[in-house]
Amino acid sequence: MSLQSSPSASDAPQLPVDRASSTVNEITESDSSDRQSTVDVNLKREKRRVWKNVTVISVAFLFNFNAFLILSRLQSTLNRVEGMGVITMSILYATFVVSCLFAPKLMIRFFGHRWTIVVSFFGYIFYMAANGYAVWGTMIPSSVLVGLCAAPLWTAQASYFTIIAQHYKRLTGQTSVTVISRFFGLFFFCFRVCELRYCIQNIFPTLLLPSTEHLR
Repeated sequence: MSLQSSPSASDAPQLPVDRASSTVNEITESDSSDRQSTVDVNLKREKRRVWKNVTVISVAFLFNFNAFLILSRLQSTLNRVEGMGVITMSILYATFVVSCLFAPKLMIRFFGHRWTIVVSFFGYIFYMAANGYAVWGTMIPSSVLVGLCAAPLWTAQASYFTIIAQHYKRLTGQTSVTVISRFFGLFFFCFRVCELRYCIQNIFPTLLLPSTEHLR
């Protein structure tokens, strides 16, 4: 009578428990990979959102002050009757100085940083529109309004950039100095472009137009 050899452990069929365990491990690894991919996508989206906000605000300042600075420098010429241009500009900057003491805190507390920037821009728009019908009744109120809006505008911009720079630092692991420098570098690049454009507008006519000294 021959003896039959018992099956080895390697020849034993895989138990359902083992198959279920390996399936669970595969599902867990797949879920972990999907979560990591989702986190990466959300991180990239959040970084793009931060840069979008910085860029939009910088370009908005470019267009706003490109118009305002040129218009304000022409006040003594455009509105020279009774010295209205010089007087209204004096009122504007006097109001600006006084409003620095109280207006930024009140507006930022009430509107928040981003809406303070938006609301303050409307003060500048009203001033530029008032120059289309430049009389004392329109120029004095619009000058006071710009003076009240200027301090909150600059305070909200600087404060908002600092806040989102801290947020961007946590997203990327960069230092605060690096992030803030990059944000303000882009901002002041856009802001100074309007100064450069104004200089070019004044330099080229001086170089190209003929001298009028002989006409005097």
